[in-house]
Amino acid sequence: MNTHLLFVYGTLRRGGENEIIRLHPTSRFVGDASVRGQLYDMGGYPAIILDEDGVSIIGEVYEVDGETLAKLDAFELDAAYDRMAIDISIDGLPRSCWIYGPAPELCSGKPEIPSGDWIEFRKAGSG
Repeated sequence: MNTHLLFVYGTLRRGGENEIIRLHPTSRFVGDASVRGQLYDMGGYPAIILDEDGVSIIGEVYEVDGETLAKLDAFELDAAYDRMAIDISIDGLPRSCWIYGPAPELCSGKPEIPSGDWIEFRKAGSG
């Protein structure tokens, strides 16, 4: 079976409105992870702009099959997000992973989430 690693940082995380394991039960949790960038509040979901000089963005890595990835592509496309390849470290080993994010201009004027943690931000009632 052809599988892919996917980094999620918003509504697809555990505790999120669109928790990936609930919506796509064949997904397998690999581990917690983070990337550097800026996280923005887009209303009901976050957006990430990757930036090595940014804050640590909290997320999770899942292994998904090709069918699930295609469904997620369609879901994310509704938010004008594209799938991009990034490199992350899992258990100290470098791995290639997918992440979804918008074109940077879509975040212009949107509030930043300085903690880098969407779930915490939502629980605090900030979003």
